[in-house]
Amino acid sequence: MATLGSRYLTLADKFKRTENGKTAAEIIEMMSETNEVLQDANALQCNDGSNHITTIRTGLPSAVFRKLYGYVPSSKSSTEQVKDVTGMLETYSIVDVDLVDKCENPKLFRLSESSAFIEAMNQKLQETIFYGSIKENAAAFDGLSARYSKISSDSKKIGSNIIDAGGKSTDNTSIWFVTWGDLHTSLLYPQGSLAGIQHKDDGIMTETSSTGGKRKVYQDHFKMDVGLSVRDWRSTCRIANLSIAELKAGSSVDIEELLNQAYYKIRRFAKTGKTFIYCNSTVLMYFEAQLKAKTNVNFTIKEYLNENILHYKNIPIRECEQITNDEPAVV
Repeated sequence: MATLGSRYLTLADKFKRTENGKTAAEIIEMMSETNEVLQDANALQCNDGSNHITTIRTGLPSAVFRKLYGYVPSSKSSTEQVKDVTGMLETYSIVDVDLVDKCENPKLFRLSESSAFIEAMNQKLQETIFYGSIKENAAAFDGLSARYSKISSDSKKIGSNIIDAGGKSTDNTSIWFVTWGDLHTSLLYPQGSLAGIQHKDDGIMTETSSTGGKRKVYQDHFKMDVGLSVRDWRSTCRIANLSIAELKAGSSVDIEELLNQAYYKIRRFAKTGKTFIYCNSTVLMYFEAQLKAKTNVNFTIKEYLNENILHYKNIPIRECEQITNDEPAVV
């Protein structure tokens, strides 16, 4: 499975290659500090304005043995077109003029004051990548859970890449194997935009309170046009219905066995991308407790992005707190 940085560009990489992209790259890197997904994902420009159209092969043509003077029946492959949309994620940072003007470096101070707003965008983006649904919010985009939402025994359907961990209640969580890459899963940004995020310094504005009072403020506008494309669903897998109550009770749920099943689901199809495992800290805590009772060569502590983290068969395991512990059962 290829190294992401050598083959695909992340959002920060895209910004650094654009003119006047220094501030924007700094903003992306601020978002990446607590958003593991943003550090890992590749960025792909839409091929249809603010939408991205992907043709997915759903069936292969037939091949037959032919006798001398015999005939070969005509056949063709079957395909399906998928259109992915992008949504506009926005926030405004407001800082009192007098507070800014008294600082030695006003621009740097305003950027630091904007960190809370950038973090709000960060968390919303990560949440939408996993749980976004156009049915629930037409302005957003479909995340991974909306796509991997129904278990299927048909190997030609996306639901076959959902592994059932057995939880039946509403206290479940998921572990995700996500393969990032242009031929796999990608974050999208519209044609003509700067990799999906824009920062505009609106300068000094006048704010009016509900009682008519006024004040002068500096206003910064942050906007990120972003979507998600799953070009090859076979290289991403969801381990669903992992019951938190059962983990707490010390049940026989074997997380390693679930990871093994997911690994062999995607292994053949993920070779041209970079795969990551995403779970929240609760799962990781119980998982590490299970590992203490085992001697296992499939797990190693290795460096990734200047941090030593757990790897499963050389796949980084990334801690993502936006993956919740209250998922309903996937059936």
